[in-house]
Amino acid sequence: MARIAEGQYQLRWRSEHTTAVVGEVLYCWGGNQEGLDWSHDSPTKRQCTSTIDAFNLLSGVWSSQPTRGTPPLGITGVSCTTINNNIYYFGGYCGHDFCYHNSLNCLDTLTLQWKELQSTNNNSVTKRAGSGMIVMGSEGEPQQLLVIGGEAPISTTTQYHRQFEYYKMTGINDHVRTNEQNIYNLSNGK
Repeated sequence: MARIAEGQYQLRWRSEHTTAVVGEVLYCWGGNQEGLDWSHDSPTKRQCTSTIDAFNLLSGVWSSQPTRGTPPLGITGVSCTTINNNIYYFGGYCGHDFCYHNSLNCLDTLTLQWKELQSTNNNSVTKRAGSGMIVMGSEGEPQQLLVIGGEAPISTTTQYHRQFEYYKMTGINDHVRTNEQNIYNLSNGK
């Protein structure tokens, strides 16, 4: 194992975060981490979520990169996947009460700019965390994001879709697990 040079940035503890590889860099964002303010939104929380940790796979060195724009508020249990230089993030838990999200955001790793593709105010998709997400479609074709499953508080599951299942979770009050599947078409934004 390589030694860390004095003064070199070192990744600190975290859990329930996301990681994605783009090119020769592993990006680590969100999760339960040191210094995080668990309020819905605050300057401290924005400061914490406005940086992304990057691990260069060739040099073996970590760095902390500031991002631009507005990062998502759902920071734990977020799903992510990549297409080219973009990392897509869906859903997540905000860290307080029953505050789950269903927003879809994109981070361009070339500019480190956030872009919200779908607001968490859209109630057609269940607000949830712990989902899986993949890309469907080949390069040159219209691409879609598929989000599958997750957990959600019953209070944020505003509509149940008959084709999916919602199971009350034992040991966790007022939460459901679901096999809900949602497709987002990147070409038309629906």
